[in-house]
Amino acid sequence: MRWRYAGAVALLGPMLSGMGLVACDGGSDGPSAPKVAAPAVAPAAAFRVVYRVEDTAGPELRISTNVIQVGLPWNSLVEQRDGPPPGGTVLLSRVQNQRFAFDAAQGSSGFATRRIPGALAAAPSLEVLESAEAAGLVERAGEGTVAGEPCTRWTYLGVNKVLAKGTAEERVEACITRDGVPLREAITLRGKLARLSEAVQVERNPPVTADTFQTARDPGTEGDKGLLETEQQVTEEKQTGKDIVLVTAPEGFRGSRQVSVLRQAGANSPPIGLYIQAFESGSDLVTTEQVTTPGSPPWSAEEGTAVDLGGKRTGKIVYRSGWAEVRVSVEGKSVRVTSSRPTVAVAVAKTLTL
Repeated sequence: MRWRYAGAVALLGPMLSGMGLVACDGGSDGPSAPKVAAPAVAPAAAFRVVYRVEDTAGPELRISTNVIQVGLPWNSLVEQRDGPPPGGTVLLSRVQNQRFAFDAAQGSSGFATRRIPGALAAAPSLEVLESAEAAGLVERAGEGTVAGEPCTRWTYLGVNKVLAKGTAEERVEACITRDGVPLREAITLRGKLARLSEAVQVERNPPVTADTFQTARDPGTEGDKGLLETEQQVTEEKQTGKDIVLVTAPEGFRGSRQVSVLRQAGANSPPIGLYIQAFESGSDLVTTEQVTTPGSPPWSAEEGTAVDLGGKRTGKIVYRSGWAEVRVSVEGKSVRVTSSRPTVAVAVAKTLTL
């Protein structure tokens, strides 16, 4: 079977609704909205960084330019440009807004996909890194300065992987400001430096137009080729019923998206159904993802560190550089709660009821 796409397709690799607080008709009998303290350091809600990139994995040095622009909690722009900064031709690009992702390569018209709610990979989280450090999963390697900005150096295993300690053969060293702006990333593979990205220009609260993140564009109106077709279907809808896990968002958060996903890994694989809810407050976003079809979830229930969720319930918390995932079973229903703030993810996981 083939459906009109609704997910995320990564071109760039290591480059980087309702208004109620209670979802799924939790009602007054559900848990009270949890209170979560504000972060010690407010993250930069909007920033743009230009990087000089040196690739040394091949037979000769290649220099290029990367540009990242972020507008939390939904929007991001990532570009790979030819040559050193400020860069020339855009070779690859990805733009994400609340509902869509737009990918393009040099010489192509590109394609659009319907985005599933989730954290931005281009925006690291200080709270996540500090929590992972406390769990012994990453190391703080001291302080640094890049492009005139002070930053903290962190080392861990790899890009786009669950956080774990790096090794002499494979590791990433990232230098990140206190408000979460990534300034430097050095990737070691097979014991040698393979790629170095260093900021040469940093701008907070850069100017934004409707074109920056293509927020006014609806690819669904652009004809048959407006949206890429893949083995996944996404529908904006609210689900209710006795089999839907109820979610209570923290105080100050509002529901912004409710999405049903039906995907099939292969021709002989059974479809997997997911129901995803997104809640936001300023630059903060938390999502819940529950499996609605029989079978195992598309994530490991064993991976991660045990976390107490109260009421004799435990879950596993998994860290990535930009977000934390709390994976839990609620009366046999598999649920994953994701946020760039681990305290928010845990608070929401504690409210889950069936």
